[in-house]
Parts: sequence; structure tokens; C-alpha cells
Amino acid sequence: MTFELVPADGGTLLRLTEAGFREIGWEAVQLEAHYRSHCAGWDRHLPNLAAYAAGLVRS
Repeated sequence: MTFELVPADGGTLLRLTEAGFREIGWEAVQLEAHYRSHCAGWDRHLPNLAAYAAGLVRS
């Protein structure tokens, strides 16, 4: 899991990369289920992170 913060248009872009699924050694069906689960999780949690970050006070 890599989180990269990049300046963009007067703000900050969060670039999230999750890799290594194939290296786990699971069968394709297990890998696909794990991958889809993570995609759904990030779809659910990332908006919360954006809302939290928007509420932070800049120093």
C-alpha cells in the first residue's frame, strides 16, 4: 500500500496504490474476490477520508 500526496490545482491529490495481490499465492478466484473486496472498501472509506481532510485546519 502506497499513499502519495501530490500538489494539484492549489490543493493536494492523494494517489493510493495497492499492489501485490498476485504475490499472495492464492488461486485466481480468491484473488479476484480479495481485489473486489478492497475496491468496495476504498469506495466506501475514501469519501470519509476526503471529508475528514477537508475539515482539518491548515497551519
